[in-house]
Amino acid sequence: MSLILKLLAPYLAVAVFWCGFSNAWLAILAYHVQVLLWSRCSLPRMRGPAKRRDLLLALPTVVTGLLLYFLLPHITHTDFSTWLTDHRLTGIAFLIMIPYFGFVHPYLEQAHWGPLRKRTALAHPLFAGYHLLVLFSLLSVGWLVLCFVVLTAASYLWQKISEQTGDLTVATVSHVLADLGVVVAAWVSVSG
Repeated sequence: MSLILKLLAPYLAVAVFWCGFSNAWLAILAYHVQVLLWSRCSLPRMRGPAKRRDLLLALPTVVTGLLLYFLLPHITHTDFSTWLTDHRLTGIAFLIMIPYFGFVHPYLEQAHWGPLRKRTALAHPLFAGYHLLVLFSLLSVGWLVLCFVVLTAASYLWQKISEQTGDLTVATVSHVLADLGVVVAAWVSVSG
């Protein structure tokens, strides 16, 4: 039962606070509180500096933000600035979200999903699926399908990286590069 509840943690947070209350901050904080509760605040420690060879595994995600920046005007079916405003991501709330989503979120997400990936292969599509709840009001069906495929593959690759390197450090670095790129691209898109 706890496995199911852990797998559904982001769905609950996103369904209630993103879809229900249109509040990005409440959604992400509700998700992270669940992560902390399920981990009993005993999160994995990141090991020291990774080997250069291992860090090369993380580098492909550097292109995520750049790719999103150029694609964003072409893949959305609603005005991106309005969408952010509708979910209370404007001004200082958005500026604070940049480091939070770019650094804190990837660490907590890897700490949560890393062990789940070891327990069930369903963790990969479930990881990808909750992101679609966030994006369904922004992207068309075709782009949602592509996002699902890319995020499922990313989850699988993060598991393989963790297995190869022996912990979550390099997978977390990869996740940080992806999420930081996404949130910075979003910010540049609306402020530029």
